[in-house]
Formats: sequence, C-alpha cells, structure tokens
Amino acid sequence: MTIQEKNVTSARRHRFWRWVRLNVLLLGLVGLLSLTYPVQEVSRRLDDLYFRLRGSQATSRQVALVLIDDASLSQYGRWPWPRALLARLVLAVSAQHPRAIGLDVLLSEPSDEKDDRELASAFKTVTNVVLPTRINASSEGPKWMGPLPNFVHSVAGVGHVMVRLGPDGICRRVPAAEMSASGPIPAFAIEIARVASRSKPNAAVLGRVDAPLERSAVGGQRLLPEFVTIPYRGQVAPGQADSPFAVVSAADLLNGKGGAALRNKAVLIGVVAAGISDQYATPVSDRLLMPGVEVNANLVDGLLSGRKLQPISSGVEILALFCASLVLTWLLLQWSGWRGLAVLAAVTVAGYFAGYLLFAHAGWQLAYGPFLCLTVMVAPLAQLENLLMIDRSLTRSLHQLQEALGKPFGGSSRLRAATAGELAVAGGDLHWKVATVNNLQAELGSLYAFDETLLKSMQEALAVFAADGKLLYRNPQWEKLAVKLGWESAPTLRQFLAAVGQPGWATLSDELTHSAPPLEAELLNDKGLWQVRLIRLPSGSRDGVGPLLVVTADLTDRLERDRARAEALGFVTHELRTPLVSIQGFAEFLLRYPENAGSSQAAETIFRESKRLVAMTNTYLDVLRLDSGVRPLKNELVDIPEILAHLERVMLPLAQSADMTIEVEAPPTPTPLRGDSALIAGALLNLLSNAVKYGSRGSEVKLKTLNGVDHVVFEVWNRGPVISPEHLARLFQPFYRQPEQEAAVAGWGLGLAFVKRIAGDHGGKVEASSDMMSGTCFRMVLPTELASPDEEES
Repeated sequence: MTIQEKNVTSARRHRFWRWVRLNVLLLGLVGLLSLTYPVQEVSRRLDDLYFRLRGSQATSRQVALVLIDDASLSQYGRWPWPRALLARLVLAVSAQHPRAIGLDVLLSEPSDEKDDRELASAFKTVTNVVLPTRINASSEGPKWMGPLPNFVHSVAGVGHVMVRLGPDGICRRVPAAEMSASGPIPAFAIEIARVASRSKPNAAVLGRVDAPLERSAVGGQRLLPEFVTIPYRGQVAPGQADSPFAVVSAADLLNGKGGAALRNKAVLIGVVAAGISDQYATPVSDRLLMPGVEVNANLVDGLLSGRKLQPISSGVEILALFCASLVLTWLLLQWSGWRGLAVLAAVTVAGYFAGYLLFAHAGWQLAYGPFLCLTVMVAPLAQLENLLMIDRSLTRSLHQLQEALGKPFGGSSRLRAATAGELAVAGGDLHWKVATVNNLQAELGSLYAFDETLLKSMQEALAVFAADGKLLYRNPQWEKLAVKLGWESAPTLRQFLAAVGQPGWATLSDELTHSAPPLEAELLNDKGLWQVRLIRLPSGSRDGVGPLLVVTADLTDRLERDRARAEALGFVTHELRTPLVSIQGFAEFLLRYPENAGSSQAAETIFRESKRLVAMTNTYLDVLRLDSGVRPLKNELVDIPEILAHLERVMLPLAQSADMTIEVEAPPTPTPLRGDSALIAGALLNLLSNAVKYGSRGSEVKLKTLNGVDHVVFEVWNRGPVISPEHLARLFQPFYRQPEQEAAVAGWGLGLAFVKRIAGDHGGKVEASSDMMSGTCFRMVLPTELASPDEEES
C-alpha cells in the first residue's frame, strides 16, 4: 500500500469516528433538552399549528349544539332559568329524536320543588339525558358538585366536566375518568358518546369509549392518570358560513324553529352567554375563547366519528430521532457551508410536513420539538467539530514548525514533505484548505506572527508611510489615538503633518520624501501630552528611499504627575503662608516692644498660630493620605460648639489686625453630626481666612451654623467686592483666581478646591453666592451621617 492510499484510509477512518462522536454528542444534548419546558412547549405549539394548517372542516354529522346565548337570555330572562323552562327545552330537543342529550348545566342546588319535579319528569320521559358533575374548591377541600339525587335517578348517565390545561393555559385533553367516593366517574363527553352508541350500536365506538375506564381503575380505589386528546374540528364563530357544528339558539328551539338540524345526532345544551359560561383557550381559538360545551362537543364528535388523536410511542420517536441524527450529521459532514444549511432547512420543513400528514390522515401526534432541536443544533455542533479538527491540525503544524526552527531546514523530513505537498489529505475542500494553510504557515507563519505581535503589543501608536506619503501600516494604538485626537485614521503623510500642528511641520512633507532627518516634538492640547518621533527606515533597494516610521508616545500620565506635584507645592505654600505671616508679625512686635503690655498676648498669639500651622500641615497631610487610601475617613461625632469656639480664637488676631470682627451664630442645640472633625475644622478655617483676606476693612465676618433635617449647614459671610456669576461658577476649580485679585492679594487659588474636596469626601457639597445687599456667602452642606463605602459607590 502506497503512502497516498494509507493517508486516504486513515482519513476515512478518522471521518467515521468524527461522525460517531458527533451523533453521540448530538443525541445526548437533544435528549437532555427534550426534558426541558421550552422544547416541550415548542412541541405543543407545533402540534397546535397542525389544526390551523388542516383548515375548516365540514359540519359534523354526529353532534349538534343548542346554545343558551344572549338572544335567549334577552327573550326568556336572565340566567339561571327556572327548571320548568329547562324541562321545556329538553323536551323540545327530544322531540327531534336525538341519539343523546348532554345538558351542560350543573343542577347541584335545589330550586322550586314543582320545577324540580317537572324537570325530573322530563328526564324520565326522554331517557337519554346525560348531566355534568365537577369538583369545586371549598373551605373543606375539593368537593364534588353533582346533580340532585332525584335528577341522577332520572337520567341515562352522569359525567365529569373537568379539563386539564397545559402549562401554557391551553385545553388540549380531558381526563377519561375522575375518582369519587362512589367510584370512577367518566368524562361528560365519553358518557354522552356511550349513551349515543347504545341508541345506535357500534361495537368499535363502544370499545374506544369503555377502554379508558377499564385501564384506569386499580383495585376500585385508585385511578391511574388516563387522558383523552380532543380532536378539535374548529370553533363556532358568529356569522360563520361553514360552522363545524349545527348550532340552534335555545330561544329559536323553544319557539319551534330549527329543530330539524338536531335529528339523529348527539345534542349538547349549554350556556355561551358572555360572563356566564366557562371558557378555555384551545389550539383552534383565535381571539375568542371556546365555551366548555363546545369543547365537549368536539370530543363527542371525535368519539362517535372514529376520529382520535394519540401520541406516537416513545420508542418509535426515539428510533426516528436516531435515524434523523445519522442522516443529518452525515449530510453536514459531506456538504459544508450553504449547501449543507440548505439541505438542513429542507429536511426540517419536510419532517414537519410528514408530521402533519400523520396528524391529518392517521391521527398520530408527533412531538416535533426534539426533532426541531436536533435540526437547530446539528449545524453548530458539526461546525464545532470542524473547528476542533482544524485546531488539532494547525497545532500539529505548529509543533512541526517549532521543531524545524531548531535545526537546518533539510533536517526535518516532515516539514520538507509538508512544503512539497506530500502530506495533503484527500477527501474534501476542508482538508485541502488545511493542508494549504499548513504549507504557507511553514514558510511565513513564524516571522509574520513575531512581527505582528511585536507591533500590536507596543504601547506607542505606530504608523509607516511610504516614500510617496501613502499609509502602509498602522497598529491598533494608532487608530485609538486618531479617534481621541480627531485625526484621520488612515491619513497621508501630508495630512498627518498638518494635523500635528507644529510650526513648520506642514511644509516638511516634500522634504521627508527624499531625505531622512529624524524629527521629534511634543504635542500638548486639552486632551493630553504626546511625544511624536519621525524615523526613516532602511530601504530595500540601494538607491531607493525607505518608508517613514512615525511613533507617538502618550505622555499624559507624566504631565498629570507633574501637575500633581505642582499642585501639592502650591497648596503647601498657600496654606502655610498665612500662619507664618502672623507668627512673623507678632515676633517682630515682641522684638520692638518687649516691655509693652500686649507682649504677653503676642507670645500667646505666636503659640496659637504655630499650633494652627501644625494643624493645617497635619490636615493637608491627612488629605493626601486620604486620597492615597492610607488614611480612612474618620466617622466620629463632631463637637460643633468646640470647633466654632476654636476657630473664633484662632482667627480673632487676624481679624483684629484687619480692623474686622468675627461673629459666630449657632443654634443652642446643634444637630448631631458625624464625620472627620480635623478635616471639617480645616475646611472652615480656610473659608474664614479667605473671608478676612478678601473682606472690606472695618466690616464683619459671620460664621453661622444651621440645623437641617438630615444635614448641617455652615455659612461664612463677609462684606467685600461682589463676585460676578461667571466667576462664582469657577471659584472651586484648582488654581483659579479672579483676574482683579491676581495683583491685589497673594494666593494660589487652591484653598477653595481644598474645601470642595473635604465636603465631597463627606458626601456633601459647597456653594457660593454674592450680591450687593447681602454680601458674599460660602456655604458648606454636610449630611449628618457619613455614607458607607457601598452607598458612596451606588
């Protein structure tokens, strides 16, 4: 046997085991999914669709309906009717010589004694009446609601009108019998069919009617669940030309009209007036529900006419499912792509049509849900199997390549054979493609994968332009950068140089196509900082000009770090200047006037300001530690009176030096507040310092505390220049200062940003307002309870 023949034999053996594995996996998954509600519901819905595909049926020759409709109630009074009137209706029906009469009216409660005797007498006269009974829920549990004894002894039979709704609320079947204290009670429709068959003997029908009861009784005490599927003919609709049943209004029959349609049929009498009758959704229902009497009429018609519906046995369905799996998997393994999907769709439709033929002509119901599940899953599983096969083949090729790269090319006979095409496996397009990919991969895969991985993994944005300025390559980072900066994602060299916006770069495009001067620049805008480098790459030919490499590195993080350091330096400078100036002033006072009476106060002030300096330094360090996560935000009870008194003592010397007064207003009983006392005091100290610094000389500064329902408000008022609305909106931004204050008052514009940060950490907010009448007010609103970390995230 040649090598080629061995390869073909091995491929066939491999394909056979793939087919077996795929069938085992597919049948296992379908078997599990067939037990789930969605697949079972699909089966029920597809079975219901068979009724609609069958279309309208001819009017039944076995069953007719006498309906107590709205017209009957309008003429003879509202429901319930006197039983004497029901007796007239039964006698009117009996006058047409029906095979059986099913009166679908519960007669479980006594009425007028005379009317009851008259109705019982009518039952004895007719002799072929069947009455209903049912189970009703009560406080004592389920209870049978049957006809009165005098009615039971006068009729031909009693049957239950219980139905079994599916999980989707649709009535498809009824129990053949229900167990009561006196024994099994057959279904109402079955009892009507038995009475009608006795009037016109039919051994085949009698066998079908009696069989469910004989199979259901076990020891006379227990009933096995036996159900009869209803073979619906259709639903009666007002004004319908081809009605599935002959329908006579009770009012017409009592008036002597329409009786001929009832002759020699099983007649069911029932109430269909809106709001009175029991109604169910059925497979043939459209927008209208079907009354219970009509549901029973469909079942009686099926029993008397020999039409029945029964599910195909589980063994036959499993065998059909197994055969379908074998055929479909074989087809998909032979015909991949659109051809296989087209065949799969055709098989799916043909299978459903075959199920319809079994339903329409043989009365067999095929659970098509598992077959549909099979046809839906076979294509993805087959493709998955193909992908796994491709993966294994490519993995083997990569191992061969890895082995070959460690020695000269001639040292690997298998790699040389793969390159020559000797290992190509016959048997379809897929195998030919895999062999071709293996050959190409052996020559180019390693180098290309290395270069591609290297370029894509770069953090820098990279693009390569040809000598004529056309874009040859760009990595994903370049596309992201272009979107961020609003550039063209695939620009020419001229467009790129113009977009950079560097002086003189827009005119370099012609020079760069001939020379190779390396260029480097930094691009700074409102979106960040970038470093742009242009490098000429070597040319593939001796006299040619190589492509131009452009590398752009994102330096925004470095810019942010520099800004943060500058902010920290400025903040320290700003916050420490005020106490140092105060200390310096009072120390100078001591040097000049050592014997003055105010020297002791000056020393006290120096001590107090030094403590303030230390406190402010610690506060700022706490903020930095809080931002970095080293120091948690304290959740302690804040002593508001103590903080206000401390702030008044600290700020009083500064206010006096500015010829200003400080007034503190607070409610007698402040609202309890929880938070970080040191940070709150530092924020208020900053607001008071600004109020003194920017207030008018000789004016008053107010520190007010207001109680809220779930918050505390701190307000700092001063009299000074009015702040315009456009400046108020930006006061809490870092480094922002009003233009007119730049030269008048020294500062960095960081204090209010510091206050906003502390308020935000507590879940609060800061506000500012300014007008000529009231002055300028800075307001800090803090919630009384510090939010937990989970609440802050939400």
